[in-house]
Amino acid sequence: MCQQDSAMKIVLCIAALLLCGFYLSKYAFDRPPLRGMGQEGTADMPVLVSRARPVVTFAPAKDMSLTAAGWCSLSPETRLSVPGNGRLWFSAYKNGVGLLIMALAEAESPWLWEAAHHPPFPVLRVGTIPYMGETLHETLYTLSADADPFHPLHDAAKDAPCLVYRAKLLLDFQQMQVIIEYHEPITQEQARDIAYDLPYLNAFQERGRAACSIVLPGKSSENLLPSRVDKMPVADKAISRIKLSRWTGEMQRLGKL
Repeated sequence: MCQQDSAMKIVLCIAALLLCGFYLSKYAFDRPPLRGMGQEGTADMPVLVSRARPVVTFAPAKDMSLTAAGWCSLSPETRLSVPGNGRLWFSAYKNGVGLLIMALAEAESPWLWEAAHHPPFPVLRVGTIPYMGETLHETLYTLSADADPFHPLHDAAKDAPCLVYRAKLLLDFQQMQVIIEYHEPITQEQARDIAYDLPYLNAFQERGRAACSIVLPGKSSENLLPSRVDKMPVADKAISRIKLSRWTGEMQRLGKL
């Protein structure tokens, strides 16, 4: 009888452990990812969402439609003899005129992003504005087709450059870049003289600002995060990791100038 009781206790213990394991695994696998694509919050279409610190999402213009999304690892340049280490989540949208990019670029320890006033490409215009308690860094620049990681998503001619509006927040002690970019294709002739065409640049900057805004739910009393967040696929191989690593900018090692 004692042996039967002992055997029964062992069976019950094993069953309890299996049941606990089942519920724990279900909880782990059913939890939404910390970063992914969500819907219903700030827009009528899927948008990039970060549920981890810093909590961020985006509000694209209503005429935008999702065309691509993904994540990948990065090896940005540094001032040292070794590359940095980071990850990028992005989504891309079109409206028949331009291409909109939303991105979250995370630096992996012990790396940080360079100061926000270090753009990855030569700029036509640079400025800062206060934004929900943070500093939003705005730049305008031209990007050649062979340097543009998102050129495969453009409808433009194969070798057409783009005029780019970039808005960026540097958050979480320089560990996270929140980036919006709006691209419009231009001709080679336009690219040569566009720095002097102030009315065109002014109008383009306003189109870039209107294309999307960054939403920081932690600084608002509204429930702005989507109720559902889906895991993102690995980015298409047509989007060069080398070009993406340069596009995000340089890194510095924690504790180093």
